[in-house]
Amino acid sequence: MFIPGLPTGVSRRSQSWRATVASQAGSFPVGTAHLLVEFTLPPGRWVDLDTILMTTVAGLRDAGVYRRGLSRLESVVATKAVGAEVGVWLGPAATLGASEPPGPLLLRVEAPRPPAPELSAKRAWRARVQAAWGERPPLGGSVWAAVTLTGQGSLLGRLEVVLDALEPVLGRDLRGRDWQEFFPADDRIDWLRVRRSEQGPGLLLQLGPVEV
Repeated sequence: MFIPGLPTGVSRRSQSWRATVASQAGSFPVGTAHLLVEFTLPPGRWVDLDTILMTTVAGLRDAGVYRRGLSRLESVVATKAVGAEVGVWLGPAATLGASEPPGPLLLRVEAPRPPAPELSAKRAWRARVQAAWGERPPLGGSVWAAVTLTGQGSLLGRLEVVLDALEPVLGRDLRGRDWQEFFPADDRIDWLRVRRSEQGPGLLLQLGPVEV
């Protein structure tokens, strides 16, 4: 299913995009377990993939595709690219075989559970990411990220907190203000997978460059 439009991911406009998705997603299969979300943006558009993904899935939930807590959503693969036909394509991920990262692995870091949104927990998670990355310089260019979770919590509920710790790996976005402690250049994440697993740590984050 293709929904035309301009998903910006800007907070003050996110309700508009969420409503657009909800209004056009009535025929989407209810409870799709493995979801593929492909965004096509115009040149020069700055978008955080996790933000626009969460807004889009919220629109699907508003349309009745998912229940509160996204209990039936087991995995989602989201991508963004530049193109002429601006909008988002939604479909079952399993039918397109889009679940493997599009490049080599450079970062692997895990934790017993996803970080809470409290400042101390976010700082502890960022320190764990920094330790795993070491003294390497920040990674440039287009990147991919894969987040694996165990347990029954909302699949996307802590995604923003997880990715906010990536400044040691991706560098700081120059648009960040001095008072914004967590402002990584995560708009360069062009491929993102989030999935549940029955085994493993509570949280596993993997990341690497996208190979063209």
